[in-house]
Amino acid sequence: MKRNSKRFLALFLSVAMTVTPAVLTQAENEDANVQVSVTPTPETEAEKTAVAAETPVQENATAEEENTDTTVTPAAVDASAVKETPAATETPASETTPEVTASPAEESKNEEAEAPQPTAAPETTEEGKTEETDKPETKPEDLNPDGSNMTIDKEDNSAYKMLKIKSSSAELNGDKIKITLNTDGKNYEKLYLGSKEDPDEAKNAAAIVGTENEDGYTFIFEVPASEQVQTFSIVPFSVKNQKWYTNMALKLNVPGMKAPEPTATPEPTAAPEPTATPLPTAAPTQAPAQNEITDAGIKLVKENGDEFAMFVITGSTVKVSEDKYIVTLSTAKQNYDMIYLGSASDSDKEANSIKGVENSAGGYTYTFEVTASKEAQTIAVVPHSKKSQNWYAKGILTITVPAVPGYGEAAPTPEPTVSPEPTEAPVETPAPTETPVPSTTPEAATTPEPTATPAPGSCASGIYNITVNSSSSMFRVIDCVLTSKNGKMTAVLTLSGTGYDYLCLGTKEEAAAADSSTWVPYVADANGKYTYEIPVEALDNGIAVAAFSHKNQIWYDRILTFQSSTLNKIGDVQDDPQPDTAPDTTITATPAPTAKPNKKPTATPTPTATPKPDKKPEEESKYESDLSGGTASVNSSTTLADGTYTPDSFSWSGGSGKVSISCNKVTVTNGQAYATIVFSSEYYGYVKANGNKYYGACGGGTSTFTIPVALNQNNTIIGMTTRMSQAHEITYTIYIALKGANDPKKTDKDNPADDNSMLSTGNKKLDDSAPEITGLEYKDETTLEHAKYFKLYHYAKGITLLEVDMTTDTARKPETVDSGKEDEKTKAADSQELTGTEKLYMGNVVKYLIVPEGAVIPAGLDKDVIVINQPVESAYVASTDALNILDKLDLTDKVTALGMEKEDCTVDSLTAALEDGSVTFAGKDEDTDYKALVKSQCGISILSSDILPTEEADTEAKENLLKDSAEKYSTLKIPFIVDRSADEKDDNAKAEWEKAYEAIFVTDEEE
Repeated sequence: MKRNSKRFLALFLSVAMTVTPAVLTQAENEDANVQVSVTPTPETEAEKTAVAAETPVQENATAEEENTDTTVTPAAVDASAVKETPAATETPASETTPEVTASPAEESKNEEAEAPQPTAAPETTEEGKTEETDKPETKPEDLNPDGSNMTIDKEDNSAYKMLKIKSSSAELNGDKIKITLNTDGKNYEKLYLGSKEDPDEAKNAAAIVGTENEDGYTFIFEVPASEQVQTFSIVPFSVKNQKWYTNMALKLNVPGMKAPEPTATPEPTAAPEPTATPLPTAAPTQAPAQNEITDAGIKLVKENGDEFAMFVITGSTVKVSEDKYIVTLSTAKQNYDMIYLGSASDSDKEANSIKGVENSAGGYTYTFEVTASKEAQTIAVVPHSKKSQNWYAKGILTITVPAVPGYGEAAPTPEPTVSPEPTEAPVETPAPTETPVPSTTPEAATTPEPTATPAPGSCASGIYNITVNSSSSMFRVIDCVLTSKNGKMTAVLTLSGTGYDYLCLGTKEEAAAADSSTWVPYVADANGKYTYEIPVEALDNGIAVAAFSHKNQIWYDRILTFQSSTLNKIGDVQDDPQPDTAPDTTITATPAPTAKPNKKPTATPTPTATPKPDKKPEEESKYESDLSGGTASVNSSTTLADGTYTPDSFSWSGGSGKVSISCNKVTVTNGQAYATIVFSSEYYGYVKANGNKYYGACGGGTSTFTIPVALNQNNTIIGMTTRMSQAHEITYTIYIALKGANDPKKTDKDNPADDNSMLSTGNKKLDDSAPEITGLEYKDETTLEHAKYFKLYHYAKGITLLEVDMTTDTARKPETVDSGKEDEKTKAADSQELTGTEKLYMGNVVKYLIVPEGAVIPAGLDKDVIVINQPVESAYVASTDALNILDKLDLTDKVTALGMEKEDCTVDSLTAALEDGSVTFAGKDEDTDYKALVKSQCGISILSSDILPTEEADTEAKENLLKDSAEKYSTLKIPFIVDRSADEKDDNAKAEWEKAYEAIFVTDEEE
């Protein structure tokens, strides 16, 4: 027995020494087909038999999802130290059948095909782990009605284990089925409903982005409702490989749900059947299910629409609680410990702040209430820095709280439940003698609601959200704003994708034959979605629209139906006034006169461009209380006598700049100041100000409002425009300076300011004394005894004005008051090439306003000066002289990028930093690597005075280089300074430049 045991042990060891278990190696590329084979060494027949018996026990996992073929490769490995063997050879992608076999590599493919091991093998995850198939088959007929057992399946109906669904649900939502999938694992972060053969552009445009949770991702999307089980092709996007998985076709079975009976709400009109009234009660059942948005996608954004990178919201929810929305915002970092809903200029921020509560992700969660609304609400938010203990004041930040689906829509549904009342009345009317039957029909006179619609297929003047049905799933309208004015309707459509260049009313044949001027091009909105503005002939009737495919360069037929039942009014529009002679039939018969009066009103707003208003006092616009808390009440009291005044100056900031705001009249009534502000767009439905919502006069290309204001202070207002793809609130700050109706503005004759400037001086030369700045109180000047090329003036709140001379002692042609008159054409041409901030860099003198964190400057001042916001923590330096000054001031820790190689660097610590990579070499002049500056979060760039011409021959080339730099830095919103310390005449003058850099880099806390 002992002897037999030894023989058996010897046989076992020999087998273990010669056969290595096949270990699956997960290919990084999902498309890769990796074949690993092991060829056993010659052995006895008995040993071969033993090996064959043991082979199924090995890890022969097929990686069918990743098309990874695995076969056993030759190796002699100690059984006590089995390791994962890397892929030995890559097989062509065409060999899609994964295989595991212990036979020699020379075996024929027919013999490999007969090997049963792959079908018995467990599946492999992306991490290379194997798991048993717990659900070998998912049959459509086995789906639970609530969709709680949905899976992502392969073509053979077996579940795709790389994308395992932990939980799921299907919920009827109108004519759609809302699908929620929670994955077990984080292999895939996006889904696409469609064919794997579709181009990536289409997939990216229509991608369903998952929300990351603790166990995986949550995907929420909608599909059309159907009574039958539906099967949708689905393509996942790999987190690891960052590409769409297309190795095999996958599908999702969705349980059948009866198409929503509420669309058959004509049944309430069939009021005689009281039993039909329960149908509307089915509609409200959707409301409780829709009382919360678990992934609201709220972001804190700056005025330009970019997300505020220092306050990234990683999760957000909106929940209905009676007439309030309870909003929660979660972050992963603790940069800001409090937030305030309102303006940075409000004095009671801390008292009304929302404290952050530390969450499991290491960040904060903020919970607060806002008034519930059927429309999305844009709310100004001011975060409070945990580090500096200051409120953010460098710009206006906002969040948009989405409306919870179904909120406010449950109210109309009770109307069908009221409709049984007519059914009770007919019950009383069996006696024909009862004439009250007609008296009950007057209750149908409650149908004056239809009288709100002037004619079938149209709607009353106003701005609406409306649902648009499309005949093609490849042409999906995700948002539509309909404007009805003067009896005509236009719609701004937003598509789900970006695949169509033009739309044209009519069929594809008519579009191809039509003049290209009739084609409607797309306009990309702030989110990159394509929008199109088209006329709408009638509601509820299919409208033929042709769409031109960017990819295929051909027209496609589409039918769009604007559903009147979904109209939701979001704003008012006033029809253009009709001429006084309109009642005269002879005039109304001729359309020409009606065209002229329509154009005259559009011309009448032009008085807003003239500085002299009429003497008639303006009345405050009609308003209602604004419960959203978007704006705070203002102190509009003034000591000025009642009457009308022209502002000394008016400035504003906010928005994209496409719409301008003007103010040429201030009315004082009973000691209160009211400003008449005019938007250069007729699409502003209301303005929020002073804690109220004001409704003005819209038409003729402008929107006009008269609102209470605090003079000589910043005022926060919020304007609602429907010009974009949807109703959108935009926050602005306005500043109205008015010391007296006839006070002349002080100017410098030798250095005059522009008419609309908030400074009393221009940029022709360095100021001899501090200029007056609207809204800022002057304090003192830094005395400079030697420096020639800069000046420093100090104002209240720690604000400093730095002026740098860019022209004296250079070959640049200085601009003077007289020279400006000589070549106005040249100046006009130059000004058209440069816009905004770029122009400021090209003057004789560049003026910088250094603003401490937390300080607020008057709105619009950034149009007259380059603003440098403190603290400046990251700098790019291309001037050796400036670098030496920063080293002397012990400020080289602020330098993150250099415009010089290490052999040219004169500071040892920065030379070492260049070597270890902690400081980046970002090129110089025309070779500047602007991407590197953005990556280093550069707050300021200091350039060498080499950029200024010293000889006439270099003037044109250097001027073009300066223009190019001004354009690029302005686009990136990175201020730059030309260091002229090297041009100073002596060391004493150069040394005084230390004061300039101290003003920029050293804050009060550091002094």
